Amino acid sequence: MRLAIGAGKLRLIRQLLTESFLLSTLGAAAGLLFALWGSRMLIHLLSATGRELEFDLSIDGHLLLFTLCVATITGLLFGLVPALRAMRVSPNQCLKEGARGTITGSSRFSLGNALVIGQVALTLILLVGAGLFISTMNHLLHVDAGFNTHSVLIANVDVLPAGVPKERRRVLFADVLAQLRRVPGTAAASSSALIPISHTAWNQWTYPIGRQAASHEDENVYLNRVSPGYFHTMGTPLLLGRDFSEHDSLTSPQAIILSEITARAFFGAESPLGKMVGMDNGPGKREPFEVIGVVKDAKYEALNQAASFKTAFLAASQDADPWAAMTFEIRSTGAPETMEPRIRDAITKVNRDVSIEFRNFETQVNDSVRQQEVVALLSGFFGTLALLLAMMGLYGVTAYSVTRRQGEIGIRMALGAQRKAVLWLVMRGVWLMLAIGTLAGTVAALVLGRLVASLLFGVKANDPATLGAAAFALATAATVAAYLPARRAANLDPMRALRNE
Repeated sequence: MRLAIGAGKLRLIRQLLTESFLLSTLGAAAGLLFALWGSRMLIHLLSATGRELEFDLSIDGHLLLFTLCVATITGLLFGLVPALRAMRVSPNQCLKEGARGTITGSSRFSLGNALVIGQVALTLILLVGAGLFISTMNHLLHVDAGFNTHSVLIANVDVLPAGVPKERRRVLFADVLAQLRRVPGTAAASSSALIPISHTAWNQWTYPIGRQAASHEDENVYLNRVSPGYFHTMGTPLLLGRDFSEHDSLTSPQAIILSEITARAFFGAESPLGKMVGMDNGPGKREPFEVIGVVKDAKYEALNQAASFKTAFLAASQDADPWAAMTFEIRSTGAPETMEPRIRDAITKVNRDVSIEFRNFETQVNDSVRQQEVVALLSGFFGTLALLLAMMGLYGVTAYSVTRRQGEIGIRMALGAQRKAVLWLVMRGVWLMLAIGTLAGTVAALVLGRLVASLLFGVKANDPATLGAAAFALATAATVAAYLPARRAANLDPMRALRNE
């Protein structure tokens, strides 16, 4: 109508671009504020317990320039293309009665429908990713780690500041352990060279003497030196044989305890008790160890480590050259933090100059999956946000189509079309776009899932349950979004619609 009464095309394009730039600027401003809030929340989640990471999150010129560029490009792209397309339409043709296109099939809306289909596909990809990462987090939280983290206080004792010579370390650590076991509130106490899930590892080539391992990689075993009572303190069941004892000394045969996987890899279905295991401790230096027990498999480096991870344990009392630092595990009858003053007093009774550092074992294990927790939280948030945007897109396209086709709908209803038929007419186009977008999104999710397969635990990238749940959630949300304008079309008064036309 504006063109028919003499408005210039350039002026109309300028008007449409002004509206587009206004919307993009407001959206960019809201997005900038949301990004500042979200970045602070992300830093808080990434921070270790009780210690905030320090980052400068203030707004600077580069950030404002980037936001302005994004807003300008968005306003230009999504304002200029529809404006130029509108200018190619004949005013006489637009003003003709009933020249409105179709609800879903008109070429006039092919670009809009294509954008909605793409939005549906991207939403499904994000929902599948969110489902996979949330499932990974759920499996990590409920995985059988092979030990009990509850009510365990970790005390790391370093004798370097005290200048304790190497030949005195083993006796000093034994005295410390004896003192800790006498502290009131101690249910069990032990020592180890390493603590599980602490980002530290010690591995050596270990092999069954007189037998051939399946492969050289099967001889790569991760080790730990522990005191008697370590498995009891950590809650790791002893399945066969015995634990280390005071009889395992420097003069007795070297003893070793294998995990289930290690025992099965070395000796198959045979009992490993009494069998001999060799270990390479340097060029030309091989030491034999007698297998005295088998313990349940437990996580070593991370909760998501492979099921074939082989571990073994050596006796701390048989270590002639112990490390300068030893970790002590104290299982308490109450809150572990309340034990710290008494534990510190007990250790300083042996040597007041040693360095002591305390950690809560449960907190340490929980912090080890903080990255997966943040990824699950963010993917879930962005998946939900994408779902809301897809609902808005489908609602907008459907409502716009219904508004443009009020005349056609009025004619159909005047000729006897039932409300269910009108409802089906509208929803059919929506479900077609949903089906195409879901198919494209499923294919893309399966392809992209391979890129994140290494980040998953307990769930496969092509997990049917996750794909099905994401598709169902998307279909439900899309149906609800499109049903509102579709119901409005079905309840349309045909006489009023024809008068408006």
